[in-house]
Amino acid sequence: MRATLYYIVLICVSVLMFLSCRPGSSGTDSGQEDGLRVRALPPEWDGTKHGGITYQLLVYSFADSDGDGIGDFRGIIDKLDYLDSLGVSAIWLSPVHPAMSYHGYDITDYGTVNPEFGTMDDFKALVEAAHNRGIRIYMDYVLNHTGSDHPWFLEACESGDSPYRDFYIFSENPAADIEAGNIPMIATEGSGGYDAGQWFVAGNSAKGVMEFVLDWSDPAHPLLTVTESDGPADSENTATDTDSDKYLYMGDPARYVKFYDDGNGLYSLAVDFDSPWGFLIRTEGTDDWTPGTKYGAADAADAVIEYGVEYPLFTSSDNNAVHDLLMPGTLYYHSHMWTSWFADLNYGPAESAEQSPAFEEMVRIGRQWIDAGIDGMRLDAVKHIYHNAGSNENPVFLGKFYEAMDGYYSGDGPFYMVGEVFSEHNEVAPYYAGLPAAFDFSFWWRLSAAINGGVGNTFVRDILSYQDEYAAVRPDYIEATKLSNHDENRAGSDLGGSTAKMKLAGAVLLTAGGAPYIYYGEELGYTGVKDQGDEYVRTPMNWGDSYTPDLYAYAGKSDVSLGSASVMEQTADSASVFRVYKDFALARNAVPALANGKMVRHDLYNESLTALPALCAWIMDYEGDRVLVLHNFSGSEINFLLHDTVYGAVAVQGDVFMNESGSQPRLMMGPYSSVVFDL
Repeated sequence: MRATLYYIVLICVSVLMFLSCRPGSSGTDSGQEDGLRVRALPPEWDGTKHGGITYQLLVYSFADSDGDGIGDFRGIIDKLDYLDSLGVSAIWLSPVHPAMSYHGYDITDYGTVNPEFGTMDDFKALVEAAHNRGIRIYMDYVLNHTGSDHPWFLEACESGDSPYRDFYIFSENPAADIEAGNIPMIATEGSGGYDAGQWFVAGNSAKGVMEFVLDWSDPAHPLLTVTESDGPADSENTATDTDSDKYLYMGDPARYVKFYDDGNGLYSLAVDFDSPWGFLIRTEGTDDWTPGTKYGAADAADAVIEYGVEYPLFTSSDNNAVHDLLMPGTLYYHSHMWTSWFADLNYGPAESAEQSPAFEEMVRIGRQWIDAGIDGMRLDAVKHIYHNAGSNENPVFLGKFYEAMDGYYSGDGPFYMVGEVFSEHNEVAPYYAGLPAAFDFSFWWRLSAAINGGVGNTFVRDILSYQDEYAAVRPDYIEATKLSNHDENRAGSDLGGSTAKMKLAGAVLLTAGGAPYIYYGEELGYTGVKDQGDEYVRTPMNWGDSYTPDLYAYAGKSDVSLGSASVMEQTADSASVFRVYKDFALARNAVPALANGKMVRHDLYNESLTALPALCAWIMDYEGDRVLVLHNFSGSEINFLLHDTVYGAVAVQGDVFMNESGSQPRLMMGPYSSVVFDL
């Protein structure tokens, strides 16, 4: 309850709260057309960021300080005041390490920074400058895999005696090894754990003179036989090219070696073979790759030939359906993300993962980053560390890694760690057994569907049920709420490009329970879809000045336009998407119930109130400090009697009016509007 003085103050300022008359309403309740606009009184704020708002930014696309088109640490430093004004208390940085790709998830050195972003001194300066503004730094740390160009992996491929051989998952016969339980990280699914698309050639011990014999007497069913030979390799076949020529495609770099035509559809070739990726048979000796000229294996799982045994060759009008042929002794490596650019790390059985050399090294390097000042980590794709996403292996492993980091951290409070489990709530919940925080993708999937469908009265029911699932695993769970991120269509596009819907989504995010994340540009109304590539949801931050990065400079794409409005334009526009984010972030930081409260189902305005399907309502409660949160999820006005006793609005977006002429106040909410009342 508020003190008497507070009531007196409220009476004195009530006129300020409900200024300006409303024009005629489209509501159905005659006699209620007029009302007073509800305006928010800026809440008193002590300057401490209580709201737990994290800002996700991609270093390369955020702010460029040196004019090379690529975002960098100094650029972030120079734009920290912008983030500070938005009220964020933490920044999640995309991977900062040297990597094979612009996105940074195929790391080649965990211990340092990508020189395109700056130096280690620049990174430490960013950490210090952020801390001076009360902003924590969270690092994206990739535990699943390294890039396949990482020195650890290259050395591991070179020799079975390499100390890094045990860092990765290798096999000469993956299907058999998985079925036999010989690969600890893929050991709980039986033969079902084998996916041919997740295994790539690391190297081959087959070298020396090999004799290749082709039987093309039945062109529809050609056969290949390969044998090891003690004899010399054939000299180059310099005969005049004909339409019936056949070629061996092999080597690194790859080259074409023409067979000798022995007549009657038979061809032969003795060649000094050295081709780590395997080989193909071609019916043309050029890189035109005409469909039907590429011969190999029909199935990657059955691509290894046997010496001296005929192998039926396969071709297709779809070149991608033809797989490379492989020699006996081929060594494969595992990549759960179905790309040869990632090489999965090997932590052994989950229950003893901390004893593995890879775990020890990743912990050692992670602690170096703690020494550099980071306050937390975001862990990528954690359900894909151990192959079986539904077993307890990943949570067990993650718990061990979190303990190793948190036990070393000496900063304020516990070390922060959030995991990405790109799944629905029920599959996310078990991961709280290992991590304090996890992203709630279901939050956005339900929210976007509800807003686009104009139905809000079931949203709270759904979210509270998810929170119950999380609490059952970890009572002090941190629900990392979000709209979109760098792997999804931007929220603005999912909402049809509607500015009104974007404002509403931002207001919901910042008034709900959990710890909200804002994806850079979301607060500016950015749009973008992944249809032609992830780059289209990772476009440059448009500052309206020289700090704007260049998409071509970091991703090689030039056909993407910048956000429609620059930061300079949006911050100066009182009706912008940015203004909603800033106002609601201020309310979240200043009002204890929004910052720390528990989301509570409203007794009346809930899924049972079928007469108001568009109304989404809940109460945020923190130690007796309570606010009423109301959102209109539809594109039409709604009006209803306000049964709660409210003392003033702490945040408003859109058109909200109150008519107090009757025995009970009537609230009229315009399309996609929001209001938060103090209770």
